Amino acid sequence: MDRLEVARFTTLPEAELAAALLKRHGIDARVPDRDAATNMAHLQVAFGGLRVTAPDFQIVQARDLIARARRGEFGDLGGAESEEWRLDATPGMIGELREDEVYGAIGSMKTVVRYVAITILGLCGIGWLWQVLAF
Repeated sequence: MDRLEVARFTTLPEAELAAALLKRHGIDARVPDRDAATNMAHLQVAFGGLRVTAPDFQIVQARDLIARARRGEFGDLGGAESEEWRLDATPGMIGELREDEVYGAIGSMKTVVRYVAITILGLCGIGWLWQVLAF
């Protein structure tokens, strides 16, 4: 069974979303460039985008589904103009937490990095000044 290219996408999330759409419709879709995109994200453009592939016997159906998705045929959210989605939303809350309680994984590291950067720059400045004054 050969795998053929269904389409190319600019970012990994787009490619993964397309593969998920195809899998939802029974197509064995894969993103073979996932590892390269994860490890060398700066080269995604050089690769020509990220490929989504499917088995050769499902390629026509897969390309048709992607074409329909690009035309927006799956975009009907059924009443997206309504504000019903806000009924469960509480302003200033993220789940059970208040916004000021959410720091993320790097929140406290910002202060540490700031002090380390200032220290390194200060030491470099002192070293440069020492060299200038020594000669």
